[in-house]
Amino acid sequence: MTRDITGLAEIRTEFDAVLIDQFGVLHDGQTQFPGTRECLEALAAEGVPVAALSNSGKRSSLNIARLERLGFSAALFRNVITSGELGHDRIARLLAGGELARDTPVAVISRDGDTSMIDGLSVRHVGLREGPRLLILAAAEPETRTLESYLDELEPLAKAGVPALCINPDRHIYANGVAAFGPGMLAEHYQALGGTVEMLGKPGIEMFRAGCATLGDGPADRVLMIGDSHAHDIAGAAAAGCRTLLISSGVQAGTDHGVAEADFQMDRLRW
Repeated sequence: MTRDITGLAEIRTEFDAVLIDQFGVLHDGQTQFPGTRECLEALAAEGVPVAALSNSGKRSSLNIARLERLGFSAALFRNVITSGELGHDRIARLLAGGELARDTPVAVISRDGDTSMIDGLSVRHVGLREGPRLLILAAAEPETRTLESYLDELEPLAKAGVPALCINPDRHIYANGVAAFGPGMLAEHYQALGGTVEMLGKPGIEMFRAGCATLGDGPADRVLMIGDSHAHDIAGAAAAGCRTLLISSGVQAGTDHGVAEADFQMDRLRW
């Protein structure tokens, strides 16, 4: 049964380290939520290591820069792990193992033309109509494009058997404060069109294992995952053996009730 709390200090004896979601818990993409920086500072004062997890298709360094722009010192985090970073590592391993040939043409669907997940790797970035042999689904831009326009471009690739790597499983994102389709939904449609998709990021257990590894070698049940999504944060962390805290006012909190039950719950993050 979920226990309601009013501040993290109430359960300080329940955990030794913290994993924390970014968007919806710490900030809304534009502004940090009241009390969140102070809570992180209190954890630091207690000697509790914190790692941020994000389904961002961009690499960790870009997310650290965003956190700092929003007023969160990088020193507050042991690490920031993104699905974009996991994607970069996955492609590097495929290249090293010979499963992906050097100079393979790769197409990327992202925001702001981001190609950070393949930067520095021996693959060749190409457009969707330029014969890619691998497709990366990193983000969507529903503010400027319709779902149908994406599917028109994706269908020929799915029919041609081009494999896809989705490095942001979020089915819904918030664009200008309004819920819209995300790359996870593009991945679902790609599969429905006959394509194959490998998913990386929450709720996949590899994200939580990477987070726990960066926090040290303590037991997973002494790690507290703080998130606002039952499906991504709570279910994924529970599968990895972590304790869980749901932020009920987060942007994802009302979208997936019943998927998993958190150990603790509070309306917003505060110490």
